[in-house]
Amino acid sequence: MLLSPQQESKFSAALSKRFENEGVHSFLENFEAVAQKHEQRRQKIKKEGEIEVEKSPLEFRLTFGERPKGLTQSEFELLYIETLYTIKHKIGTTTSKHSGGENDLYAYAQEAFGLSNEDHQRLLGKANEEKPPILILNVEIVEAKDLEAKDTNGFSDPYCMLGIVPEIRKFVIPQQGTSGVSSDEEGANANSPNDNKLGFMKRLKSFRKSTIRRAQGREKTTSLTGSSPHNVLKDKLPAKYIQTTDVKKATLNPVWMEKFRFDIESGKTETFHLDIWDHDDEFSVFEAAKKLNEVQGFKGLNRYFKQIAQSARTNCSTEGSHIDDFLGSVNLKISEIPSIGIDKWFSLEGRSENSKVRGQIHIRAKLTTREDRGIPEEDNWTDIKQHVELLQIFIQHELNKFKGEKNHWTGELSRDAETILHQHAIQGDITDTQRSMCRWIAYSKKHLERPLTNKLLLSVTEQLERTWKSTALSRDETDMLTEAFTLFINHCFKQLTRIRELFPANNRIAIERLEQLLTIIAKLHSMEVFRYCCPFQNNLQYELTSVIKTGTIEWFDRMVSQITKPRLRSDEDTLRNTSELVYVIIADAYSAVKYYNPVFESTTKMTFYNISLKKIDGKLMDIVIKALEEELGDQIHQSPAKLLENKEPDSLDALTFASSAEQISLALFELYLSLHELAKYKIYVNETDRVNLKIIQYHMYFGAAVKKWLSVARNKILHRIERSVEKDKVEGTGTFACNVKFTSSSLDVSNCFSQISQFWRRLAWPDIISSITYLIKITEDMANATRLYATLVEGKLNARKFYETNDLSYYIQELSLTVNDTERIRESFKTLPIELSYDKLLVAAEKFHPITVVDEYRKKIETTVAMCSQEITDRIYQILSKVVTNIEMDLKQHLFHIIEAPELVSSQDTVQPLFAFLDTRSAPYREYLIKQNFTRLLELIWSVLIDQLLSEIEKVSTPRSIASYVRLTKALDSIVDYFNAEEQCLTKEALKTDKYKLIKKLLKYHSTDTHSLIKLYYQEKVQEQERTGINNQPPHLTDLGKLYCRAYYHLKEETLYVEILSCKNLKPCDSNGLSDPYVEVQLCPKFLYPHIETQQTVIVKKTLNPSFNEKFEFRLTEKECNLSGGVIHFTVMDHDLMWSNDFEGEAFLDMSKVIGIPNESNSENRPLDELRQIELALTHPKAVRSRIIEILEIRTSDKVAAEFVRRRRETENQ
Repeated sequence: MLLSPQQESKFSAALSKRFENEGVHSFLENFEAVAQKHEQRRQKIKKEGEIEVEKSPLEFRLTFGERPKGLTQSEFELLYIETLYTIKHKIGTTTSKHSGGENDLYAYAQEAFGLSNEDHQRLLGKANEEKPPILILNVEIVEAKDLEAKDTNGFSDPYCMLGIVPEIRKFVIPQQGTSGVSSDEEGANANSPNDNKLGFMKRLKSFRKSTIRRAQGREKTTSLTGSSPHNVLKDKLPAKYIQTTDVKKATLNPVWMEKFRFDIESGKTETFHLDIWDHDDEFSVFEAAKKLNEVQGFKGLNRYFKQIAQSARTNCSTEGSHIDDFLGSVNLKISEIPSIGIDKWFSLEGRSENSKVRGQIHIRAKLTTREDRGIPEEDNWTDIKQHVELLQIFIQHELNKFKGEKNHWTGELSRDAETILHQHAIQGDITDTQRSMCRWIAYSKKHLERPLTNKLLLSVTEQLERTWKSTALSRDETDMLTEAFTLFINHCFKQLTRIRELFPANNRIAIERLEQLLTIIAKLHSMEVFRYCCPFQNNLQYELTSVIKTGTIEWFDRMVSQITKPRLRSDEDTLRNTSELVYVIIADAYSAVKYYNPVFESTTKMTFYNISLKKIDGKLMDIVIKALEEELGDQIHQSPAKLLENKEPDSLDALTFASSAEQISLALFELYLSLHELAKYKIYVNETDRVNLKIIQYHMYFGAAVKKWLSVARNKILHRIERSVEKDKVEGTGTFACNVKFTSSSLDVSNCFSQISQFWRRLAWPDIISSITYLIKITEDMANATRLYATLVEGKLNARKFYETNDLSYYIQELSLTVNDTERIRESFKTLPIELSYDKLLVAAEKFHPITVVDEYRKKIETTVAMCSQEITDRIYQILSKVVTNIEMDLKQHLFHIIEAPELVSSQDTVQPLFAFLDTRSAPYREYLIKQNFTRLLELIWSVLIDQLLSEIEKVSTPRSIASYVRLTKALDSIVDYFNAEEQCLTKEALKTDKYKLIKKLLKYHSTDTHSLIKLYYQEKVQEQERTGINNQPPHLTDLGKLYCRAYYHLKEETLYVEILSCKNLKPCDSNGLSDPYVEVQLCPKFLYPHIETQQTVIVKKTLNPSFNEKFEFRLTEKECNLSGGVIHFTVMDHDLMWSNDFEGEAFLDMSKVIGIPNESNSENRPLDELRQIELALTHPKAVRSRIIEILEIRTSDKVAAEFVRRRRETENQ
């Protein structure tokens, strides 16, 4: 509803009338109540935000359509068969963290899959029908160290030959020629080859291979035997059992990092065997083994290692042959390899107890299986999918078994589950990276169905990061992981869009979950595997910003729909609902700053509230502006200065709007306070974004509201003043108690001022310049209220004909209450700008505005306060002056008796009647007046006494005795002591006014003899000369020019030397605008230097700046020079031939200042020519009224006085 200025005035007047019969300060008190309610809401928000809630928060659940697709019945049964097949063909020895019992594993699988015994037996039969898998040994030869040096260079050229030794059978080693025996076999062949006392391990000490270096040696051996090494071994050895590593040249610490794969026929009896040899020939056991392995289709034999060695020796020459040196061997039984594999350093062994070998070799070995299904061995995609599905079933089973709260489950599986999963992984040759991938996919997908702890998900994520390698996954596996990443990330982002519901800020558990969730998201985005699988995913900051914005808008819209209801009754409902919405956002801001910000900053380096507030800032302010426009119209867009320019008429009939006006004003104030509180959170927004926030300009839309508040408050205060003064009815002295010094009206009005100050502090208007504008208006309004109150209370006193009576005894208390109340209001108003903190506001304004502008504001405020305060003070003095006027005649009579008392009467006796009179008359006022007003009354009495005493002293025409003036001085001191006493409370500073000081001076002069008085006169002239131009004397009497001179006293010669140098800027005395100046020099007073004659300079014609440069000598003794009161008197004259000489000016130089005169103030002793010149201002005797001349003038019988006065008067008249 938009009101015209006339309607607004009518509105305010009607509002005042509406509450005329209600409480004294209902309007302002209600504003304070709103402010206190706001403070309670603010504290409640803070308190609720600090109370930690332990209750588990809501869990985010996907809808049915969002859940991952499950297994069909046939897929479910096939997975169970695969599980039973894995258990039946368990490989490797069982470790402590796995379960070894086959029946226990069957039972756990049946329980996890939830199958009946019949289904279990049926599917177990199908698993038993499956063909057993092929056992495979994967070996990695990593490195060796500290091997024995076999070559002359101090190194060896090591390589490894490794293979599987079949089950042991009794056999006879055919005796071959010994010419090709290696250097390490000499002791080993001492016994018969048929000796079975050596055990299996002793027979496997080495492959016993040797090499022949020269080609011709090889050819010779071949011709002798009639067959090649390949032909020798063709029907005896399966070549695939023997494999070799590369030769590492010239090293004792070779690094191979080579992998080998062996099929195992019977895992219970076979042994893995490894030899290390030093390569010494172009053709050796190394080449023999490689050639042999080209042959296919051999059956297993139990002596193939030695046969390989023999095949390499077949054509060795007897002399000069070179053999491979044996460096050591390792044996590892297949049945002893644990299911988790083995990764360790093995110490190398010799062929016999006498063999000397050293060093260690690092071997990694693990068992796996391969099923004969017609697919490549390296393709385990089916196993990986089954592993994920098996993991999900076991996870669900463990969750169902868990007895505590599901969100407390740590994700740990039972030993049986871990055993089955482990066997499935090693039998399917699933790598560590693939297992981590499967584990992450299984847990993350299960999380979509049934929320798991974020801590568990984080640990699974970290495990995936530790094991992942870019080349470790196939395309299908990468796609599978990508799909899981996408599902999980989207799921997390959906949770974050409902952060306020799922992660309430004051819930410790929820905040911990939020931190873990953000940590997982941040971890995923920082992981190489995530970037590899999801290369087109936006960066984390972009994604989270989008999620926070979306979630905040959705939350804000829900809050708006819940809180902002359709208007059913009045505009008040819209304003209050808007305020409630702002309070909800304040609570959200507090939670965001206290809880969400630290979590987001620590995990993602982002600020939650910075994003949140920016998103809802504009939408919120649109709602606020719309609500304000409905109530205040287009005025909300006007500046405060323009609003205050429109003056309101005093009256208009607007009772139609009065009933709801105050409630709407209060609703507006509540909305303002809530927005003011929300705007404080701008400090948590980045500085670059802060300036664009609309919330920081919230106050710009409340200018019309503030104007309305101030106008209504002003009208109510003015109306309240009238009513309060009217209620203070005083019918007689018995109406009030004796100790009452104020009426209720002053308390009422003073409280109004206090409430205005409190209202301004609560308002805390953020804009400095408009704040000053409002502050000036408040000051002016309260000044008018103060004047109104003073006028009304004085009018009541005047209505009782106070000023017309001469008997004030009946009005003492009423008069006292009037001035006391007035002073109370004056003090309240005087301190109002201080309570409004105007000085701090102006100091702050200096940072943004020119000092001249700020000084204008300061001057306007201080002038308003000072003028009003002085006006009220004058009113108080005016009322109190009636009391003084009433006793003025009595005061004058008492003072007359003091002055005219006989000389024999002591000063103390003369003042006692006055003191007794004052005690009697001031006693009632001392009781009723406050200290400040009683002091004012005494000041008025003192002023009357001083004025009368000064008048009596100044009008004396005949001289009195010096004794009478001495007594009068003592009487004045006694009066001062009386008014300065504790009971009267007048300070000596207040008593010693200018008139008092003049009286003291005049009394001193009257009490002084003529000679001393003349010396005082010259001392005053010196002082007057020094003050020339300061005391605002007329220019024609003071601006007379300067005289420059030097003075020096020669002690030995007893001569005073005076040099007159020049004059400047003299007054023109002739018609030509110039003068003919000269200077007269004399020592004064004359009675001190009777023998000294006046001397003068030459006349300098037609100039105002004459130069004299003349020296004068005065014969003076040291004693004469030190006489008190002596001066050098310079008189500048204008020479006239026809008429008397004209007076230009005079100057005085104190003798005590002359250089060379021995005294305490003079220590210089220099020749006259070296002395600095002295500048003296020329003065006129009439420039300052001389009280001494006036006093000497009445001493007509004193010839010295009369002569002195005559000469001075002549000078004055020139």
